[in-house]
Amino acid sequence: MKKFFNPLILATALAATACTNTEDGVINDDPANKTAISFVGESRNTPVTRAGFGADTQIALHIRSTKDASNIKETRTLAKASADATLSEVSFSNIDAANTDYVRYWDDAYGRDANLSVFAIAVPSKTDATNGSETNNTLIDHLAGDATWKSGALSEEVTWVVSSDQSGANTIANEDLVYSNNIKDGGSNGVYEWDFNAETPAYKTTTSGGPMKFLYKDDTKKDGPGKFDQGHLIFNHALSRVTINLIKGDGFGDNSFEFATGTNVKIFKVPTTGTLNIETGKWSSTDETGISKMATTETATGATYSLMAQMLPGYKIGKNSTDNVLEFTIDNNVYYVTQAMMFAALDGKTGITLNSGTEITMEQGRNYVFNITVAKSKVNVTASVVDFTPVTATDQEMNNSHITVSLTENGAAASVNNYDWYRLNDGTNTISTTASSAKNWDGNYTTDNKATLTETSTGSGKWVTNWFFENNMSFYHFRAVNKKTEIKANDTDAADYFVIQSGAQANHDYQWGAPMINTTANTLTYSESNGYASEISPAIGATNDAIKLTMLHMMSNIEIDLKTTTGNDKVNLAGSKVYISNYYTDGTVLMGNGKVAVSGSVSTDLAGLTTGSTDATTGSFTYAVVPQALSRGTNDNIVITIETTDGNKYIINDLTTVLLKNSTTEHITEWLTGRSYTYTFTLKKTGIDNVTCSVAAWTNVEASDTEVKL
Repeated sequence: MKKFFNPLILATALAATACTNTEDGVINDDPANKTAISFVGESRNTPVTRAGFGADTQIALHIRSTKDASNIKETRTLAKASADATLSEVSFSNIDAANTDYVRYWDDAYGRDANLSVFAIAVPSKTDATNGSETNNTLIDHLAGDATWKSGALSEEVTWVVSSDQSGANTIANEDLVYSNNIKDGGSNGVYEWDFNAETPAYKTTTSGGPMKFLYKDDTKKDGPGKFDQGHLIFNHALSRVTINLIKGDGFGDNSFEFATGTNVKIFKVPTTGTLNIETGKWSSTDETGISKMATTETATGATYSLMAQMLPGYKIGKNSTDNVLEFTIDNNVYYVTQAMMFAALDGKTGITLNSGTEITMEQGRNYVFNITVAKSKVNVTASVVDFTPVTATDQEMNNSHITVSLTENGAAASVNNYDWYRLNDGTNTISTTASSAKNWDGNYTTDNKATLTETSTGSGKWVTNWFFENNMSFYHFRAVNKKTEIKANDTDAADYFVIQSGAQANHDYQWGAPMINTTANTLTYSESNGYASEISPAIGATNDAIKLTMLHMMSNIEIDLKTTTGNDKVNLAGSKVYISNYYTDGTVLMGNGKVAVSGSVSTDLAGLTTGSTDATTGSFTYAVVPQALSRGTNDNIVITIETTDGNKYIINDLTTVLLKNSTTEHITEWLTGRSYTYTFTLKKTGIDNVTCSVAAWTNVEASDTEVKL
């Protein structure tokens, strides 16, 4: 594949524009005229291949002159590198129509006592580089009529923006920022020194490090003849690039394999805006805007489409992340490449230097090339990094298989066959990645939308469904309930539901599950009006991401623990009975959002709680109750009644007065879904003493690694 741009060499020879008195090429100690600062430099893309700028290029220079810690001057200026295939000559003249004097002189910045650091930026082959509302001229900060050198520090930072839509013909080239920062303390290969001992005195052909200085002919003296260093500028690319080569595979007809209208390839959450410190070469204040469209580049051999985009470096590719990085739509099928796939392709390859073992960080000056073979049956992905340091990556595959599901409970495999699985087409048929869309989950969860499960192998804990994505315009909501739960239709708003009833917890543990945005089940937010709507994932289209269904307990578990004293007012707890009354025994759960509502009328019958252990003398009783408020108004409360065998009866008429354990102000006013309420009553012959309530979440069940593959 032909590279989008050629590597650069910038060899700059900035000749002095003022005359000097010389003796055998050596500047005298008292020159009559000023000496211009000059450079010999190169700009590189790669340590392997180098070339000059393809066209005249404007360079913005930031020069710092340091005499000592208390004497520092800084200036900004412009230069122009001429077009040359191998060596670009740079001058300070003809920068603009006004012929502004952009030359900077040693004499104005401490002369022979100067230590010059130089930082520069450019956009290759651009003489009027702009970026958003900024231009290089603006960054140089010329002040009309003011001195060209300023005391103290000037900012070395430049804000840079790459377009989200890079499909314009010249967008990539116009935003290709390069910078140089090798001429400074600690810098490398930034200085050419004068060779006084050569047969014909001239600048050395090998470089040294550090800032530019004045070199005396006799290095044992601090006066006399000498020569100023020339600077050797080395430019580096400030951005990262991604190239996508899409290769047409099996299953597409002669006239198919077309992008959806107005689309090509999206790259999610990569940085497009930030601030570059030219002195350090580090970026800060970066965003996660992402690339909406890539630029079309010369089609690689065997590819149908080749596209390129560039972004700020720093994007992290997680080894185990299922976050989508790339998305493209061909023939109404949406395809994704995840972080985990990219990591697997790049891990351990030459040229990847920022790899922690769990994350690969995209670097400056690297072009990450992905060759993606797209077939109706599978997608093969290979990756390499080119232009600077070649990297060859291994193949990755995405298979167009059935949707498979698995389930874990308390970290161990659980039986998916204990649940019925349903899906509902969202009906939008709109390709969208926004969380605000594709939430039409109130609909018909009937037997037609119920999965048939077949275990992949005995004891594997994974089941294959009979479900496919018909195409990538189909978006589904996935739900699961206890086995044999009857789904009922709601004729008023088409929101299907199932019935729940209070009773012994072992037989009335109704569960409902959905893919959740928040995967920490015990922190899910429940709304009395909308159920778990704020937590549920939007409809899911064909994707390689793992889908997790979080199974939630929809009932409230009530536990009554009875205690007594050891004194004369001790109560015999053996054979005690506990009853609940004046509560709603029935309720419903909406399949779409998990909203629970009471139904029917309040029961006046006494319902006996079951013992929580085989030893009834422990005084522990449990019951599963439809979630509801504990009080519905004055003297209309849920009632707990306790009877002992010695003829005592204890009645709690208002549970809302019971404090939450370890709190002096918070009361329990309602029983919520998925919560276990433990009430502790200390019984005395004179009455009830010390009533507390503690609340804990039930152990939830998560369906994990539910793979939807295309």
